[in-house]
Amino acid sequence: MRLAPFYSTRSLFLLFTIAVHSFSCQSPVTDPYAAFEDTTAVVYGPYRVIRLPINKGVTILNPVQISLGPGDLLFAANQSGEIYTLKDSDGDGVEDEAKLYADLNPLGLFSPVGFTHRGDTVYVGTRTEIRAFLDRDRDGKADSSWTFFDQIPVSDHPYEWTSALNVGPDGWIYCVLTTDSWNPGASPDPKGMRGSILKIAPDGTRWEQVATGIRSIHGMAFNESGDLFFADNKGGGNPTEELNLLQVGKFYGHNAKKYTGTYDSIIDPVYSLETEIAPGGVVFNSTANSFGGTAGNLFVAFYGPGERWTRGGIGRVEITKGQAGYSFKEYPVADIPKLSDLAFGPDGSLYVAHHGVSDYWYNSIEKKTGGFFKLVYDPSLEGKNPSQRTLVEQTFSEASLENGKQLFAIRACSACHAVDGVTDLIGPNLKGIGKEFSKEELVEEISKPSERIEPSMIATRVTKKDGKVLLGRVVYTDETSITLMLVGNHQVNIPKSDILKSEEELKSLMYENLLVGLAQEELDNLLNYLISL
Repeated sequence: MRLAPFYSTRSLFLLFTIAVHSFSCQSPVTDPYAAFEDTTAVVYGPYRVIRLPINKGVTILNPVQISLGPGDLLFAANQSGEIYTLKDSDGDGVEDEAKLYADLNPLGLFSPVGFTHRGDTVYVGTRTEIRAFLDRDRDGKADSSWTFFDQIPVSDHPYEWTSALNVGPDGWIYCVLTTDSWNPGASPDPKGMRGSILKIAPDGTRWEQVATGIRSIHGMAFNESGDLFFADNKGGGNPTEELNLLQVGKFYGHNAKKYTGTYDSIIDPVYSLETEIAPGGVVFNSTANSFGGTAGNLFVAFYGPGERWTRGGIGRVEITKGQAGYSFKEYPVADIPKLSDLAFGPDGSLYVAHHGVSDYWYNSIEKKTGGFFKLVYDPSLEGKNPSQRTLVEQTFSEASLENGKQLFAIRACSACHAVDGVTDLIGPNLKGIGKEFSKEELVEEISKPSERIEPSMIATRVTKKDGKVLLGRVVYTDETSITLMLVGNHQVNIPKSDILKSEEELKSLMYENLLVGLAQEELDNLLNYLISL
């Protein structure tokens, strides 16, 4: 009699367990992204940021590129030379494997920052050539490759890239050869190819120069009207982070001495980007992909300043074409540090490559750093995230600004830095510096000038054969001479035949301890003046 209730209870328990188990097996997974969402990222608009858990295949080391390639596969590349595709190996909707497509290291090639494809053929821009790859047996790995284009003036400087590859509406491959203006050991360039946009015939045998005066472009894209937009970095004659529209045969302002006599005017940017600094990759969203009401918009990846590892982000630009030309409106999308590139995936989501921590030359300094994020549109977030950054309006008294301006002169800041956005002195022009750095960051930049140095501000020490040593920054170089700007903003031209050796120094030309002795009120006045610029 005592056992009957026990058996009844057990039977009910088993029935309940079976029912729950059956229900759980039949219930669909409602949120495949929950386990991978990065809730620390600041997002503007109805998007979720998903960190891809790439834990299989190729080790991710400072990714420099991500693009949609043949077969609607996402292709990416490490700074260390591996080209791979991103795969969802377990079918949960999140890519978790990097499958090797090709390795540049056995080929002796470096810096695969450019990528495009035509049909099944993949083209990768490297420092010395554009290489073509083909997966003939369709096993996911390239089984043949050849040199597509190698007429590139090459030196050992790590910042000389072949970037921003695109197949144009005419079937030619467009690319950028970054400037050689800051390289004291630049290779001979009699045709002026470096610092320009080229287009290369489909068979790789012919090339044309379509624009000059280019500084450092990593992002270039055609819109659906066939117009080519490209983002260039501030500095060296570029007063802002530029968005440009290609006008064939025109000069865009950088390294004017190199192109003296070849242009009659400078083409200004059509828009100045403001989401962050140092634009990298750009991509147009398809007009058929809403992605939260952004069809046809241009998306821009920003690396952020130098070695500030928490800076970077994504911006989007709404570009409207009217009878008078294009108009532009910019919005932030997300604050994610150190982004190098971005691409829309086959599902309409936005993928971004996070370069991660590196040395000054963008090479790996840790075992594993960098990775990939996926931005997913979530209609339930409409109206819930901010659409713009909250900006604190700062007002300063006239007395504070005047005192700061005087200190700027007394402390010799004005001897090395112009503030008009145009003049090129030995230090960077400080126009707009308050948009680029916070007060705390400005104090660090002034107190520790050698901590982070802009590439174009690297000091070069030139030892001449007569024993004389000159220290300055390179403002122009060609096959016969180097022009150095010395402290005091004096330029000196040095024939290469007179040079015993030249060495780049990762030490700022700016004096240390410029803030020593300032009272807090004086420091505040100086910072207020800089921010007001």
